[in-house]
Amino acid sequence: MKIYKENIKRFNDFFGSDYYHLLQDTDSTYIEKFFECLNIDPDSCDDELYRQLGEKLNLDYRRNYLVDKVGDETVKLSADIICGRKQLSTHYKNDYEKWILDYELIRSNIDLHFVWPKHKSPTINTYRYTKYLDRIDCLLFDLKLFFEGDNNTPMSSVYLNTSDNRTTYAWLKQFNDFPQFIEKLQLRAWVDDNYNVLDISSNQKKTLTTVLSRDIIETTISDYMKYLIELTRKGSFNLSYIDQE
Repeated sequence: MKIYKENIKRFNDFFGSDYYHLLQDTDSTYIEKFFECLNIDPDSCDDELYRQLGEKLNLDYRRNYLVDKVGDETVKLSADIICGRKQLSTHYKNDYEKWILDYELIRSNIDLHFVWPKHKSPTINTYRYTKYLDRIDCLLFDLKLFFEGDNNTPMSSVYLNTSDNRTTYAWLKQFNDFPQFIEKLQLRAWVDDNYNVLDISSNQKKTLTTVLSRDIIETTISDYMKYLIELTRKGSFNLSYIDQE
């Protein structure tokens, strides 16, 4: 993976510049805007990322997507990092020397990249933030409910067989159930032995049993980010770590 490394080089150059320190003294609100302008989304264009994901999931890969064959249909899959730069910056209140370390930690881990069907919006990728502030555990629980026959979850409009979402529907229907979905996409780190989704905001000590309200998601997002980072540092989401248990 290379794009995130190029981002870090640009971030560091900006952080070490006289202009950065001038903005700190005059109008610090512009600093985050500059970081955003310097950021290139690896999920959109990193060919090395897609090569590694393709090898991991045993799927064909192209420069900016994977290819999954579902019957006679070819489904393009795009990468989706568990936590983006802006979320980390917000979590650390724009403290660069803190968020840059975890940006590298997270972006460098192939097991923290998910894949979802790529087509015009709405998609699973775009709706994940809208409905769940990008909480991956909430999304996986939502998908679990879908596989159990619930068509009225917050995300269900992007799963159902409509003209806009036919691709996502066909891709999801290839899986017989939620356990098969978890196994094929190598997501065992996010569930317990019975395929119940682990609640990251509880440090994965509890499982999710109901769809969380927006209010609860907003009040627990700080804990979610805290434990997501701690668990990542411990290697809890690495496949090699899971295989040793």
